[in-house]
Amino acid sequence: MSTTTEQQNNNELIMLKERFPHINENKLTRVLQRHGGDFDKVCARLSQREARCNKWESLETRFGPAITTIQQDHPSMQSFKRLRLLKTMERFDGDVEKFNNFIQKVEGRRRHKNRDTSISRRQQRDELKTKYASQLAQLATSGINVDRPGVLRLLEKHEGDINKVIEINSRRTGRKEKFAELDTKYANQIAQLEAEGLSMKNKRVLARLLEKSNGDVDVAKQLIQERKEKHFRRKEYRCKHRSTSPMLTTQDGNETVSKCRKRHDFNSDDHENLAKLRSAGVHGNPRRILAIFHECNESIELTQARIQEERDRRFRHREERVSKRTLLADVHNAYITINQREDWPRDIEQVYLDGNNMMFVVNSLRRLCLNRAGDKTERAIGEIAAAWNQQMHIPNIELIFDSTRQLDQIDTVKVTSAQPKYRTTDDMLVDLARRPENHEKNKRTIVITSDQGLAVLLQREGCLLVKPYNWFAHCVMVLTPDLINYEEITGMMTTESSPTTVKIRYNFDELVHRIANIDI
Repeated sequence: MSTTTEQQNNNELIMLKERFPHINENKLTRVLQRHGGDFDKVCARLSQREARCNKWESLETRFGPAITTIQQDHPSMQSFKRLRLLKTMERFDGDVEKFNNFIQKVEGRRRHKNRDTSISRRQQRDELKTKYASQLAQLATSGINVDRPGVLRLLEKHEGDINKVIEINSRRTGRKEKFAELDTKYANQIAQLEAEGLSMKNKRVLARLLEKSNGDVDVAKQLIQERKEKHFRRKEYRCKHRSTSPMLTTQDGNETVSKCRKRHDFNSDDHENLAKLRSAGVHGNPRRILAIFHECNESIELTQARIQEERDRRFRHREERVSKRTLLADVHNAYITINQREDWPRDIEQVYLDGNNMMFVVNSLRRLCLNRAGDKTERAIGEIAAAWNQQMHIPNIELIFDSTRQLDQIDTVKVTSAQPKYRTTDDMLVDLARRPENHEKNKRTIVITSDQGLAVLLQREGCLLVKPYNWFAHCVMVLTPDLINYEEITGMMTTESSPTTVKIRYNFDELVHRIANIDI
């Protein structure tokens, strides 16, 4: 068996020597061994290397003397790699003037980026240590290794915010500990997968997939295969949409260059047209301008009108987006915040509850809806509203649904269906708010809804707004205050001066269980 393998390797080596006679035999042997005797892979790798060498020689032959002359005239170009200069010269088809202009721009950006090169990294670190000396001392007290360069970078990035640095550090430490735990937990499974040839460069991904599959190797194999297929489809999509013809052959016939390298090239007519358009005041992306210019039958006047029309349209869309964001921000601020029982406004005469909008706030009610028990959900909301109004004594409360068959009044709560007169609850509420007899009453009317579009319309009519979550919270405050839980949350720093905030949590599910006798 070993004799057959040795004979095969010798045959492959002979074929490689015939194909690449200029490469040393020892080097060919090493390349074959490195790739496990895969002849096709070795040929592809050597062909690629040969193409690069041929291209280098071709560029050196075409543009080498010009590059040497330019480097002699401009000593600052000595710092540039010669291959980069050759490729840049190829991009401009040997035009020395364009080449010089491009290199000057690159040098300008480099000087701007490295304008503080006189200051060494050590000096910069010393300056940051002096600037954030007190913060570094507090971080060291918290157990963070302040000698790491990343700590200074985080302090500079977040303007000395210690809590932010501690939060990021604890998050990173937690991730490292979690992955170390997963590596230890699934060491046998990882070894088994690697033995079967399913290794991955990022071992964390492998551990994460095993955690997702609860350590089941077969399920992990399936997840790995799905991941590879997903990456292949993504790569295929990029290749398809970025370049339909990725390689182009030059006139020499031997060189192949990427289409991306050629897509910025313009012919002399394009340059002349661009110059005319620039002189006429048309500016922007050259390719886009030329495309519009050709679509307008190469008329400069039509091109100007077309571009101005597109700019006006973009400006209008931008103004509409800004006004919409501003309006939504105003509506958000218009909602009444209820943190205590006394925050409910006084002298309220009418409350409308958007029933369909309230069905998915409480977990138990949401599960009822998902289990196709919408009737029970509607009844539960009505009973909670009735119990709440027994304490609030509001003259008129109306619970409105898009479509419901339960129209019986629940104590003081009137249940209404928007259909068939209206299409939705939103249409009904807007119509009620716009009626002339209700213009004065709207100031003493509250609508319970989280629909932003509806809230915009109701705010214009002068109605007050409360979100369903806040209304359920007020129900807990009024009916079952023992279901309010206060949690103290301390900042990331474990010092006496750390700020402490109180988080209020409401047990809505227990409220529904007590009032409506629903437990799901």
